[in-house]
Formats: sequence, structure tokens, C-alpha cells
Amino acid sequence: MNTEPPERNRRRLPLALAGVGAVTALVLGGLYVWSENTHEEGVALPEGCADLLPADLAERLPGADAIEPSGEIVDEPAEEGVLRVAHCEAADDVDGGTAHFSLQVVLYDPGEEESVRRMREMVAEGRLAREADDFEMEYGDPPMRAVEWRSLSVGDGGYATASAPVDEERPDELWSSLEYSFDNARVSLFHRTDGPVEPEEDLDVLEDLAVEVTERLGG
Repeated sequence: MNTEPPERNRRRLPLALAGVGAVTALVLGGLYVWSENTHEEGVALPEGCADLLPADLAERLPGADAIEPSGEIVDEPAEEGVLRVAHCEAADDVDGGTAHFSLQVVLYDPGEEESVRRMREMVAEGRLAREADDFEMEYGDPPMRAVEWRSLSVGDGGYATASAPVDEERPDELWSSLEYSFDNARVSLFHRTDGPVEPEEDLDVLEDLAVEVTERLGG
């Protein structure tokens, strides 16, 4: 598996990319391959959030002064085919606003090949949706609009998206998210800040963190 930081592949929205292939296909000329192979033993979660994230997290996140992640590792969650789930989050008041960060790792049973396959397809579909000609992605409450996205080659591949409020009265607020698959794991990172923060800067930070998380998972 590739855990080296890839060359940044920034893309502003909307996009106009043609020739999107099947969800699980090799993307010719692209940056990733959706692997059909899973190690028999899969990857493993550590015992706590502190083992998944770097100690200097607050120094890396734009707009955050001092945050301390907390959370839990849930064994045998209700979702079929899932062994364990790690959910870590942190929040801190910054310049009158709130910077919020979260990490979720969903560990699928490597013996449940169909569950692992569906998970990888879900991540692949997220990326392919962003390659669609009409992708703008408005969502949420309050309404947000994606302003930039990039593909990822960390792990088995994925995508990252930066979104800004539709309401122009909050021009500095930014929501950045990242999702990728790695062997039998699905990893999601999220950062929200009231800024001002450049979308590229925030996505750079999340992408670098994703590389470290993958290494801590055994990549």
C-alpha cells in the first residue's frame, strides 16, 4: 500500500472531466487503483485515539490553538461486517469561533469480503461523483457548497473536499473533509474552522494527517 504523501492534486469546482469508468475499475492515467486484494489478517486499531493522532495536532490545524482529541474505540458495533470503530474528536474556541476536528476509522472484518468490497465501492463512488461534470455538492444545515476537491493516493485511494457557506455573511467559515480506504478500513477526517483559512492549506493538513494515520494503522 502507498503511504507516501502524493503530489498535491488540487481541483477547483465545478469540474469538467469526461470518461468516468466503472466504480471499481482501474483509472487509466489517474492517481489510484482500487485494490481487490485484502491482507488476510487486515489492519488493526490501536487502543485509543492518542495512538492514532500526532501529539502536535493543534499546531498543525489552521486556526486551532490548543485541542486535545478524545473519543473511544467501539468493539463489535451494530453494523454488519464491522469489527471495531474508532471515533475521535476535539473542539476549541478560536477567535470567538469554534474549530472542530474529528477522525473516524471503521474497521471491517477482512473475512467478510462482500462488506469490504461494498466499503471500497462507496469510497470510489464518492470520488467519481466529484469527477462528474455537474458536481457542485450543496448540502447541510447551514447550507454549504464545495469549493475545491482533490483525489488522494494515500492508502488505497480516496478524496478530500473543502466547502464554504452558501450564506455570504459567513465568508471565513470552512468545512474540510477527507475519506479514503486502506485494506479493510475506511478512514474519515473532518475539520471545521471559522477561519480565515485557505481551502488548499486545510486540505494539505488533512492529507498529511491521513498519511500518518495510515502508518499508525500498520500501513
